[in-house]
Amino acid sequence: MTRPASPRPASRRRYGIHARAIMADPRWSVLPLAARGMWLHLADIADVVTELRAPVRGQALTVPDLARLLAADPDEVIGAVSHLVNRDIIEPVADGYRLKAY
Repeated sequence: MTRPASPRPASRRRYGIHARAIMADPRWSVLPLAARGMWLHLADIADVVTELRAPVRGQALTVPDLARLLAADPDEVIGAVSHLVNRDIIEPVADGYRLKAY
């Protein structure tokens, strides 16, 4: 007799759960390293910060917000964001950015 797998509580979820799906995406191989790292981290952060996937009007995450969440330099985030926008991974919304691919 096998027990059905129970979902893990949020506090015990594995970091990097989206990595396999993201790395299998064809856009992965053409991204620079900073953009790859940003995509992986944003996918994990979006599990907790729902405004990243579905922002409410006036609450989309801006470049300074993304830099704070990633603990990164805002200038580096700007470069990575431009690559992710060009590859249709994140999209600009009225006042910030939204993660499209996760």
